Amino acid sequence: MTRFRYTGIQGGARVSGFVEAEDPTAARAALRERGVTPLAVAPAPPRGRVIRPRNAAERALSRWLVSRQSVEQAFMQLAVLLRGDVAVVEAFETAAELADGLLAQALAETAQAVRGGSSLAKAMRAAMPWVGELHLGLVAVGEANGALPRMFDYCVGLMAERRKLRNEIVRAMTYPAIVVLMGMGVGYYVSTVAIPQIASVMGDPGALPPITRSLLDTSDWVKARGHWLILGPVLAVASVALLRRVPGLGLALDRVGLALPLFGKVGRFSGNALFNQTLAILLESGISVVESLALIRGTLANAFYRRQVAAVREGVLAGKPLSEGIAASALDRLSPLTKALVRVGESSGDLAEGLRYVGDFYAQALARRLDLLGKLVEPALVIVVGGMVAYVYVAFFMGMAAMNAAAG
Repeated sequence: MTRFRYTGIQGGARVSGFVEAEDPTAARAALRERGVTPLAVAPAPPRGRVIRPRNAAERALSRWLVSRQSVEQAFMQLAVLLRGDVAVVEAFETAAELADGLLAQALAETAQAVRGGSSLAKAMRAAMPWVGELHLGLVAVGEANGALPRMFDYCVGLMAERRKLRNEIVRAMTYPAIVVLMGMGVGYYVSTVAIPQIASVMGDPGALPPITRSLLDTSDWVKARGHWLILGPVLAVASVALLRRVPGLGLALDRVGLALPLFGKVGRFSGNALFNQTLAILLESGISVVESLALIRGTLANAFYRRQVAAVREGVLAGKPLSEGIAASALDRLSPLTKALVRVGESSGDLAEGLRYVGDFYAQALARRLDLLGKLVEPALVIVVGGMVAYVYVAFFMGMAAMNAAAG
């Protein structure tokens, strides 16, 4: 039997791994039996690729240098391997062979720790804590109840949902960002190159109309301090990011952000979708409501949402049903559908299904809101850019008219 490395499509997702067969044709046949459509099959390198442990600097940088997509791919491979009754150590070693860089090293370190007697959850927490408490909690539950393959499937589902939300936001904001940057570039060129050349033939600025003088003053300001047009927004964003780290102030800023016209709903819909979809997956996996709320609280970016989830958890710990805990918090206002569906789910015994419906509803609402913002941003930018062009032309021609009148 020969060991082959393959890349293929399974369930609409790209997967890779190893398969043993007599020849490539038999390997492809075996993959099709597993439900994998093979894209490439080639002899695998010998087992036992040496993957050195990370040093302290690499461990510290792994959080930022390992991409979310590569982690999702590795978890998908682990789910496939574990479903195929591959031992945990061998599954992580195989995933390490398929991965690259720091992720491969982290997976290999996890396998080595488990081989040395550590639990999988503890080994992952030590080697790759940046995968997040939510996913580490699922792994711990799966290890305790013998359902690791299902837990890794849940992890992949959570990562996929978050990736979809991020992609929706990035896709909606990319075009406006490009248009703004191009507009700023054109405006900077006109202010620093074109207008000074025009001003050089206009003579005494005191004899020019006010609108023309204001154009020349604007050009002088841009030449002298135009860098603040870029540094200003960057510093403002950095300042807000730093202020959000201050506990009380960060809570207030995040609360204000949720109330902003137009953009506030983006934050609310995003938070609602993540909260409901994540809670649904955690409850389906067998994790208790109290523990699920604790895990979710650590994954939400908005401090105000985190405060409300903590309040709901305290209510549940006090003996209240989840629906009453939500009703007593601001989540009742932020996500009004959640309480109603949770109450129905508590009565029917299928709480996760109702939460999933609510999560899907808010995910669709987020997509519609982002589409609306994209449609509003485009005409707004056209008006702004058109106004700038009109201002330059009117100022220029009025200045030329004043010069001709003075010459006559």
